[in-house]
Amino acid sequence: MAGRLHRGAATALVAVSASALTACAVAQDGEYVLHYTTYSSPTSDQSLTAQRWAEEVEELTDGGVRVQFHYSQSLVGADESVQATLDGRADLAQVGSIYAASDLSMFTVIELPFETNNPEVQMTAIERLYNENDTYRDDFDRQGVHLLFPLPLGINLVGLKEPAPRPQDLAGRSIRSGGLTSEALLAVGANPVAMTATDIYESMERGVVDGYTALAIANLPTFGLSTTTPYLVDPGIGTYSSSIVVINSELLASMPQEYQDAIAEASSNGITNGLEEMDAAGRTACEDLRATGAQLSTMPPDDVEAWKERAGIAEGWVNRYTERGYDAQAVLDDYRQIIAEETARSDYADPFTACLEGTI
Repeated sequence: MAGRLHRGAATALVAVSASALTACAVAQDGEYVLHYTTYSSPTSDQSLTAQRWAEEVEELTDGGVRVQFHYSQSLVGADESVQATLDGRADLAQVGSIYAASDLSMFTVIELPFETNNPEVQMTAIERLYNENDTYRDDFDRQGVHLLFPLPLGINLVGLKEPAPRPQDLAGRSIRSGGLTSEALLAVGANPVAMTATDIYESMERGVVDGYTALAIANLPTFGLSTTTPYLVDPGIGTYSSSIVVINSELLASMPQEYQDAIAEASSNGITNGLEEMDAAGRTACEDLRATGAQLSTMPPDDVEAWKERAGIAEGWVNRYTERGYDAQAVLDDYRQIIAEETARSDYADPFTACLEGTI
């Protein structure tokens, strides 16, 4: 079992509750070691964001709460992250929306393409839906996890060996993809290919695929793509996925109030920290792209709007989850309302947009 607390000469075991298979080993000095499972690498912008959170929590609790990181699925697989926080294999988890359809179905609303091109707005919407929409929140409560903060992921890009100025130019091309983005590609006649991001570089070299998507600019250096992509286009899909950090709800509730307050305070800085880390990774990618002479572009807004209407992905999402008993339309309506409100407040520009416009 993932230890909640292992320091000190003696420990007291908290009984396993009837509602969850969690255990919390608390040392006599009241110090906690929380095990965090993530599918991200130690140097990714998402892991750096979580590391900053952990450092702040440790500082605010005078060392009373520390985090032990388990990177790159070394503890559990990405698709097991929610369940791992319930059965005691982990205390904290990075949960990707692409893996959350069965555990946190309403969270996947943030995967819908063509809704917003502002990652700050999307991250804020994740938090606001959790606090303001009962249908969205119920999934978390039912699974016994508490949302701490969202992790950064920028707008969806398409990297290509040959240019594609308009959506219809993607027709007939094999493009690495995933999630709801694959549905968007099918709507314009492209052939989405499922593969891990680590396989993209070799697959591009061998001609297995003509390009890739379901990646943001900050991801490119990690996979060797910021120096090997001649054409990088913003197709207008916008934010297309995200991940969040969750904690076992019973564990959090069992902690002293001052520790709960410290965790909440550190979590309130998660969006700011995440955007800073994503921007830093985006700057690195931008420098690489400029050095290799890569061509950056965006698809025409009118073509993107027509693509959105033709694809009908939001309608399909609502129908799918309505049939499963969710008030999915209300969740989508609230998501769009929050996007409208937060867009008016935010002047954040995705790193790709800043690179294209020459502001970084």
